[in-house]
Amino acid sequence: MEAIKSRLTPWVIGGALLAALLFCLAAALLLGLFRRPAAPETQPTAELTVLAAPTATSVLPSIFDTPTPTPTPVEVGGISIGTYVQINGTDGAGLRLRSGAGTSYELLFLGYDSEVFKVVDGPIVNDGYTWWRLEAPYDTTRSGWAAANYLAIVSENP
Repeated sequence: MEAIKSRLTPWVIGGALLAALLFCLAAALLLGLFRRPAAPETQPTAELTVLAAPTATSVLPSIFDTPTPTPTPVEVGGISIGTYVQINGTDGAGLRLRSGAGTSYELLFLGYDSEVFKVVDGPIVNDGYTWWRLEAPYDTTRSGWAAANYLAIVSENP
């Protein structure tokens, strides 16, 4: 222990402190030189959309107002829009429901005998058939155009 104390003179301690200080300065200088420049901070710009408030408009009665006639529903073979139909007479082969009213349209899916659908559009006569747009009451994505030859009217709403 005495040998260590004899070597720790004020010059040795001062030199060690000076060397540590120079080392720290050199490290700070090197880190500063090789450091990437900071990217400039960009602030998002806010956009303001002003919508005009609705205004009250006066409704003036017109002497030329005529009532719009109510369209009469088209009925073919007892089938009309809003009625429920059941697939019938395919002998188990199923009825092709298509994307449009005609045999050249894409086949969407097969409807099976006894399956019930609601008529939502039609009739359209094309390719020798009368076509109705059908929609399954339990799944509105299950819809397409079908030929009336294989449809029977359901007497009640299922």
